Amino acid sequence: MSAGRGLAFAAAVFLTALGARAHAHGPDPAEGVAFEPRLGARLPMRLAFTDEAGRDLPLGQVLDGKPAVLVMGYLACKDLCPTTLAGVTQALDASGLAPGRDYRALFVSIDPRESAADLLREKDARIAAASRGAWAFLRGDPPAVARLASAEGFRYRYEPGHDAFAHPAGFTVITPDGVVSRDFPGVRFDPQAVATALREAGQGDVGPPASPLLLLCYHFDPATGRYTLRILDILNVAIAVFLAGAAAWAWRLRVRRRRP
Repeated sequence: MSAGRGLAFAAAVFLTALGARAHAHGPDPAEGVAFEPRLGARLPMRLAFTDEAGRDLPLGQVLDGKPAVLVMGYLACKDLCPTTLAGVTQALDASGLAPGRDYRALFVSIDPRESAADLLREKDARIAAASRGAWAFLRGDPPAVARLASAEGFRYRYEPGHDAFAHPAGFTVITPDGVVSRDFPGVRFDPQAVATALREAGQGDVGPPASPLLLLCYHFDPATGRYTLRILDILNVAIAVFLAGAAAWAWRLRVRRRRP
């Protein structure tokens, strides 16, 4: 077996074992949660949302004729959501694009309890002053948010027993007329890739689908029987274990090949 095939096999075994362990411990937190590609789909541009200033605006007016990034999440999330938003803002700040001139950025809360005042406070806290004018923090009634999320391919669910939302991480790039142009799943993003996606979206182009990646906003803890916001720690440990195992696998294969 070649080293490449060995590493691929190790990855498959690791991911299968990790998935089996999650299912054995309790409900699958990924059930009903996904970032599904909707490339070429048109968002409901006439759908109205309330921004951080309390103004009711249709989505098309918020875009203001610019390509945009669309981030969905909720402000009360203490782990993955702020990490994702920080990753988006860092990529945009390093992209070389001028905020407000070259792009718009939208954060849409999936929690209907979050008010315009909450949006304003968090926007001021999370977005640098130099970029703040390009951003709109929005809220809407549950049917409006659900319709937008469905059009984007952002599948989430609310767990009333835990008062938490399960949702994927990432953002979508949309054209000035509201067509989904590119998806960026994950929490960290390459600034040049983001800049290229926004430029292409500004020309109305639709890019290729992204590599599938799903990060969840909470994780089921079998010790307590509850969902917790520790998925990033779990992922870090899982990645470290996999890399260590993969390195050991490659080393053993190399030693075997050198033996007479």
